[in-house]
Amino acid sequence: MLRQLGRVPLDVLATAAERALLGRVEALWQGGWQPVELLRQARLNGSKAITARLMAQVVANDDARRRAATLDSRWISQVEALDLPAADAKPGWIRRWVGGEGLDLADARDALIDALAVMFLPRLECLIPPPGSLGAASTRSKPVRGDTSSERDPMLERIRALLAKAESTDFEEEAMAFTTKAQELITRHAIDEAMLADADATSEQEPSIIRVPIDPPYWDAKGFMLQLVAERSRCRAVMMDGLNMSRVVGYPADLTAVELLFTSLLIQAQTALAQAGKTAPPGTRTRSTSYRSSFLVAYAHRIGDRLSEINAAVASDVAEREGGSFLPVLRAREDCIDDFMAENYGDTVSGSVRGGYDPAAAAHGSVAADSAQLSFGDVEGNQSSSPDIGAAPLAALPAT
Repeated sequence: MLRQLGRVPLDVLATAAERALLGRVEALWQGGWQPVELLRQARLNGSKAITARLMAQVVANDDARRRAATLDSRWISQVEALDLPAADAKPGWIRRWVGGEGLDLADARDALIDALAVMFLPRLECLIPPPGSLGAASTRSKPVRGDTSSERDPMLERIRALLAKAESTDFEEEAMAFTTKAQELITRHAIDEAMLADADATSEQEPSIIRVPIDPPYWDAKGFMLQLVAERSRCRAVMMDGLNMSRVVGYPADLTAVELLFTSLLIQAQTALAQAGKTAPPGTRTRSTSYRSSFLVAYAHRIGDRLSEINAAVASDVAEREGGSFLPVLRAREDCIDDFMAENYGDTVSGSVRGGYDPAAAAHGSVAADSAQLSFGDVEGNQSSSPDIGAAPLAALPAT
């Protein structure tokens, strides 16, 4: 079909492209993809910027032909947040778009072919019921978005506020102090939920899934950081090979916390790197690929250590004051998540973070992650070096 589209007049090409693009996007929605994910793929994998603009037109015209009654509220909210171009889904919208962009036949053909090529993507699990399936029975992979009990939880709002403060400061010590307090609240929140679940014999909550985007550059180092944050938050993360995304499996409140904490830590790490490179001229060591990759891996290792220390301190404090009834519940939940991963995704493979190894960058990354003393109890920061930080294991799933 791609070759055929390049050999016809513009009017015929536009008409055929409308059917092909809308048909393909329908198949993607049914295959688990969401609008924000598709637009991201166009931005990352399109050969030109115009591909992303065309994809926005495709999504907008697809949405224009939908009745709101057939759409999940989370789908509607996501589309509204994308700020898509105006669309009416009337025949000829591709022709009008081509005219608005000022494209000639060759450029229009190339853009349409590129957009179709981007849209050949593997099937994913459905986290939000796709258009037209409102009211359909949900799968075991229950969506996290729209879980109002998690998103409106006052504790999670406090965590959001602390992490926002961590992101807004240029002082590493202050940022990590806010992050430490946020992790204390995350762990306490999980323990509180476990204690409630232990008291409620009818509680049968199952693991859920989110997909977290991980943009290049250094996607593998960032993915390793997400993996550590997820594990220290009672979840599991695994990279989706070739898609620059990671699946994270866990319980709703923990998944929300993982997404918040990972995003904040990534911003903090990038701020620390920017500070290091602010006065360095182009081509110097702190701007090199090996330096930045090594920094992020070491930063992730030390963050993993610190999160473990915080978790242990909070658990010990709660156990001393209220008993340890929550511990079997937390262990049972993690076992359930591991079983879910094995049942749905089978064995994962491990790889190494690419980009080389720079010992100075590794030291810088560890210091940046360890610049503030832990503020909880009498726990002291562990200053020991992280083992094998030049070859951090990164779990990944093949694209299916």
